Amino acid sequence: MNKTVRLATVALTAMTLGSVVVPSVSAFADTIGTSAITKVDYQNMDTDELGNIVSTYDMDNLTTDRENVINIYTAKLQVELKSEVLASAPAITTPQRPQSRAAAGLMAHLIARYGKVYVAKTLPKIVYKKFAKVIGKKVSEQKFVKVWGNAMDVATGAALEKVISKGLHTCGLSKGVSNTIAAGVVTVVEVLV
Repeated sequence: MNKTVRLATVALTAMTLGSVVVPSVSAFADTIGTSAITKVDYQNMDTDELGNIVSTYDMDNLTTDRENVINIYTAKLQVELKSEVLASAPAITTPQRPQSRAAAGLMAHLIARYGKVYVAKTLPKIVYKKFAKVIGKKVSEQKFVKVWGNAMDVATGAALEKVISKGLHTCGLSKGVSNTIAAGVVTVVEVLV
């Protein structure tokens, strides 16, 4: 496939070499094809299109633009995931009542409302399927469920985000991608609470 180059930006600057001012021209070019798509175009894509693009990224060597695309993708996934999780959640097994003692763990609260099987086994698989195109090369579903299981005793959303981010980072994801995915997971969990 032949790629053509189109000029995106030209900048006229001056450099100083020794004590002589030398004018220079910088040109920033972009190839036409997938990499020529602007951020606005990414905003207008659906998650399947973005997922196909994101799945080709080398998560170890992300540019700022690619991190931005991943952020757009995960934001769109959060919206989809919220509705999917709410639709798949079982009926609340216990009525919500005010707590009389110290705050129970966030996951314990979810287990009390939706049951242990749903929270420990079904929910992490639903979440993983949505984020698989971002983390699937480094983190298998089984590893993700294990990371999820390690987060069962946390008390707050911030603690949950930290535990999941740390777990994904130890599986080989970069810190930025780990934090982004963890924030998405916490958003989904907060919808259920």
